[in-house]
Amino acid sequence: MSNHYITSADHLPEESQAETTLQITDAQTKRIFEARVRIAQDPDKLTDPEPVTVVAGPHENVSETRYIELLDETDTSGFDRELLTQLATEQETRSNILNTRSDDLSVLLRYLVETGEYESTANALREIAFSYLAAEHPALIDTYAEVREELDDDPLGRALEQRE
Repeated sequence: MSNHYITSADHLPEESQAETTLQITDAQTKRIFEARVRIAQDPDKLTDPEPVTVVAGPHENVSETRYIELLDETDTSGFDRELLTQLATEQETRSNILNTRSDDLSVLLRYLVETGEYESTANALREIAFSYLAAEHPALIDTYAEVREELDDDPLGRALEQRE
């Protein structure tokens, strides 16, 4: 790996010194990968800063330099795509109701509904779970999104397979 990276302005968080998952390109090897990083405009605000060229514009011809601190690389290859595909396919014919069997969780979710933060306990649970998964397991979310896209691309083929 080099000590200089490239990313798109579209991938940057709004906060100037935020921790986020970023798709970056190694400027030397041209390898594209995702990593958990801290990003800042001032290298002194990071422990181990590396320069990142942020490109923008329709032809990505506008650039500025910021700094990132690599926390860890997000490895999307470690997920069993076949298992995710199998589970997504099976889910089409299964109930999507989840039961946590937790009085405490039920009370906390109902509180969020009663105070107007969410419209329903189901909505609260969905939003909280997806926020957590996006923050803690972004590569899993990305891999699942790819699997879903592949499945959605061929509804006729899946219908024919189910008929057989």
